Amino acid sequence: MHNVLALILGGGRGTRLYPLTKERSKPAVSLAGKYRLIDIPISNCLNAGVNRIFVLTQFLAQSLNRHVAQTYRFDPYRRGFVNILSAEQTDSEESDWYQGTADAVRKTLRHTKRFRFNEYMILSGDHIYRMDYAKMIREHRERGAEVTIAALEVPREKVPELGVMELDDAGRIRRFVEKPGDPKVIDKLEIPPEYFRHRGEPERKGLFVANMGVYVFNRQAMQELLMEHADAEDFGKQILPLAVERGLAVYGYRFNDYWEDIGTIRSFFEANLGFTDPVPKFSFYDEIRPIFTRPRFLPPSKINSASIERALIGEGCILEGATVIHSVVGIRSVVREGARIEESVLMGADYYDSPSLSDASRPEGSLDLGIGKNCTIHRAIVDKNARIGDGCTLIGGDRDDTQGENWSLRDGILVIHKEAVIPPRTILNFAG
Repeated sequence: MHNVLALILGGGRGTRLYPLTKERSKPAVSLAGKYRLIDIPISNCLNAGVNRIFVLTQFLAQSLNRHVAQTYRFDPYRRGFVNILSAEQTDSEESDWYQGTADAVRKTLRHTKRFRFNEYMILSGDHIYRMDYAKMIREHRERGAEVTIAALEVPREKVPELGVMELDDAGRIRRFVEKPGDPKVIDKLEIPPEYFRHRGEPERKGLFVANMGVYVFNRQAMQELLMEHADAEDFGKQILPLAVERGLAVYGYRFNDYWEDIGTIRSFFEANLGFTDPVPKFSFYDEIRPIFTRPRFLPPSKINSASIERALIGEGCILEGATVIHSVVGIRSVVREGARIEESVLMGADYYDSPSLSDASRPEGSLDLGIGKNCTIHRAIVDKNARIGDGCTLIGGDRDDTQGENWSLRDGILVIHKEAVIPPRTILNFAG
């Protein structure tokens, strides 16, 4: 796979994932207690032998840049790299920042000219899935394809959120429509019965072939499409439909495993809780294709008289007499006596409180990092480095979105902001 160059798109402003994207880009958001979203596509690349990777960033990229730099380092005897390409302004080009996914790739082409490779692999930095890219690339080459799009079967209710394709029996894409809203158009894109009969599979109704945001482009096809259509800003809206209309050899690569677009607070919340299932749809327990992340050299978690059920506990945590049910507890979390954490995601902390703060020099009224005694937290996300005072009640619920100084209610989930300080006995209860 040394002839492939991967470009991972760092995403836009991530407004639907606010307030988790208040101070970071989407790919830098924590996942499963210890990872970051960007670790998923990078790990898929490395496991497939694709080890020349650029991550394209623009918004709030400092946290993402630091994570990539500290995590993905190659020794001098192994050819490969994971480098950041941030949006930049030059005297010879328009001064606008990236206007879309295609525009981002177009403006970085000059950085790829010096490399020898045959294919571009274009990936999103905010999806959760495990795919063997090597199989997709091999199929792309065997078919003589110019463009290959990873394709997933989805039900009708998800169609307006995705790009939808019409494939012939050979897997060639004959039509591509980005986020269709017209019911008549959607009806025509439903997978026909012969699609399943051709593959010897049972017929299923109400399914559509959707774009996963994973592409393989021949180098020449990519450069021609981007440069000949300089006003095309997005792959899904413009470049892919243009490629099909021009008669290029555009094929779909069938994928039938777990895939989730982390685009909203609810999808982020539900994906994290799904990792705690006895047999999760996406598992991090894979020795052959692991998900890599930054090695932090944290101590083992310490559990004292705690009750834990169906939970993920990150490294370096301290749980003292707490109850944790169907929840994710991120690295360095401290959960104190009597606290009850249920159906919640604690994202942990970037550091421990300094030992010097435990003596008489502690400022009056200051709070310890972590969750205080006798707190109740339900259907909530507690972002990093939060300080929750004793006796707080923090419960999400299906109410209209609203927010306070250091908290937000989004999609029925109560989100405590990063670095928030919640005074003792605060009640934020949106249930019922």
